[in-house]
Amino acid sequence: MIGKSNKKKKKKLNRNGSHSSSNRAKSTKRPTSSRIAQPRERRLRDTDIRDLEDEREVRIRSSNNRKAGKRVNRGREEDIYNEYDETTGKKSRVVKGRTKEDVKRNFKRLFVLIGIIVVILLIMYIVSLFKWYGIMKYAIRCENSVILDSSGNVIAVIGENRIQENVDYNRVPENLKNAYISIEDKNFKKHKGISIRRTGGAIIAYVTHKGSSYGGSTITQQVVKNVTGENENKITRKVVEWDRAIKTEILFSKDDILRTYFNIIYVAPNTYGVQMGSKYYFDKDVSELSLAECAFMAGLTHSPNSYNPFNNSNNVDKIKNRTVTVLDLMLQEGYISKEDHDNAVAEANNGLHFKQGKVEPKGDGVYSYMADATINEVIQDLSKEKKISTSFATNYLYLGGLKIHSTQNSDIQKNLEDEFDKKRYILRSNINKDSTSQAAMVIIDHQSRTSCGMCRWTWRKNNGKGI
Repeated sequence: MIGKSNKKKKKKLNRNGSHSSSNRAKSTKRPTSSRIAQPRERRLRDTDIRDLEDEREVRIRSSNNRKAGKRVNRGREEDIYNEYDETTGKKSRVVKGRTKEDVKRNFKRLFVLIGIIVVILLIMYIVSLFKWYGIMKYAIRCENSVILDSSGNVIAVIGENRIQENVDYNRVPENLKNAYISIEDKNFKKHKGISIRRTGGAIIAYVTHKGSSYGGSTITQQVVKNVTGENENKITRKVVEWDRAIKTEILFSKDDILRTYFNIIYVAPNTYGVQMGSKYYFDKDVSELSLAECAFMAGLTHSPNSYNPFNNSNNVDKIKNRTVTVLDLMLQEGYISKEDHDNAVAEANNGLHFKQGKVEPKGDGVYSYMADATINEVIQDLSKEKKISTSFATNYLYLGGLKIHSTQNSDIQKNLEDEFDKKRYILRSNINKDSTSQAAMVIIDHQSRTSCGMCRWTWRKNNGKGI
């Protein structure tokens, strides 16, 4: 029994590759055809195993991603998963085939790009601020521009046909300032050009009423609107107005804005500014207005013609109610005491003492044809150079206090006008007796290549250019 068991063990060792001489001899023999096919089968099995391992790895990742709420499309991961790195022996986070380092690098590039865009936009805004300042510093002067001839003499004061007189901000009484702020823009001292609440309400009103009106304008926006002369009922115009109002608040003080407002607002027929308005309604200087009179002046801005006591005798109650409304708002905002409020309300209810003062324009606004041609050319140049609308360029010229040097020779211009005033040039039509012949003349200095004078029949105009 013992011998048999040893034989079995010996055979077993030989079968398992023991170091017997017979096995070594057999290994040196040339393999048969069946033995040659064995390594190929092993290679195929190895390939199959690797494929199976890859599929198993994908299935594992897919199951993990499903557990984490991820999505796998046809075995390709489309979101974030962890991958084992054989070189480092660690797991790295992969996003759509990219490593965590690639993601960080891309985020850095994105932040740099956003930073560059922000810097460019900031530079563009600063440039626009300087451009707006260059325009507004002249427009808020509220002074008439003048045209000079070739000898430096004034031949035209632009806008002199309007009844207007600038008043220094310090001469405007505090009650008048507070009255306008209470009724027109109670948050004037706090906001930065626009009122978010009033602007939002205006947008809602515009949408619900299908563009009938915007409203919600602050005093700063009203200054911008009066200076630019742009009043189209378009949302684009309103957005530009908001931007300009914010820039105006950045560049100018509240006192500058109020001073401009008090000098350009329309208060009566062909009358602008609180100084002329005070003389027109009460025949007194603006500094002498009472509290009730200040409330009236602030209240009529809403509709000057409706509250004009000299044009409509049936608006007495309307004037009283509007004046009391302004006084109530002043009391509510804390600008006046209860005693002053009650006294002013009593004065308004008893009837304000209106006295129409004698206010007249300083000129008729009728210029020579040479001056008219100069004005038209300057407006076109301003519009093109400063990239503003024609209405804005016109107001810029009328309010900017500019000195315009023309090439007009006043002696030549006078001779032209005197010659064209002679009746012998009036040739009436045989068909229509009211129609006459027309003529025109331009004198040019060929050395300087400039126009010295121009005229046409008839040179005497009845009205001037208006703003």
